[in-house]
Amino acid sequence: MLKQFRPWAISMYALFSLVFVVSHAYATDAAWARVQRGGYTILIQGADASGTLSPTVDSSADCSVTQTLSDRGRQLAQKLGARFAARGVRIDKVLTSSTCNARETARLSFGSITAEIFRPLDPLPGNEAAKQAQIEQMRATIVAFKGLGNLVMMTDRANIIALTGVTPRPTEAVVVSKAEDGENLHIAGRIIFD
Repeated sequence: MLKQFRPWAISMYALFSLVFVVSHAYATDAAWARVQRGGYTILIQGADASGTLSPTVDSSADCSVTQTLSDRGRQLAQKLGARFAARGVRIDKVLTSSTCNARETARLSFGSITAEIFRPLDPLPGNEAAKQAQIEQMRATIVAFKGLGNLVMMTDRANIIALTGVTPRPTEAVVVSKAEDGENLHIAGRIIFD
């Protein structure tokens, strides 16, 4: 009986794997189509020194004397910007946390646009009231955005999770917009870069 089960199990595993890959590709394509139309906010993690896109914790470093990104991290950041350019995605504004890796990732990805430091994108504090106030500042900025292009917010993974409830992969952006009620956020899609 076990021998009869194996081919069926392997077939089901292959089918589920294919559905998973196709659904991610479709979701990514749908998100790209949305940001090509403009009016969205794109939440992206800063690349870290190991060369992967991930959270950062040191916002007090002097970025002019700190190695912020590895060679691989710089390549990832440049590829990120190139993908937006290749798809004709208009970026109106780039906001970044004050952390060195987020600032450097923003500069390498979207160098033609001067990134503005926006402190609410910094790592969340431990104090719950301060944390909620910071999340509200990020949310209010997204809700208030009215552009023909898109707003990029370069932050860290913990902030993206707190703001959206979505746990992004290390090389993934979360696309959001103002919800129909005008107060909350709508998760419009996810873009996987790898």
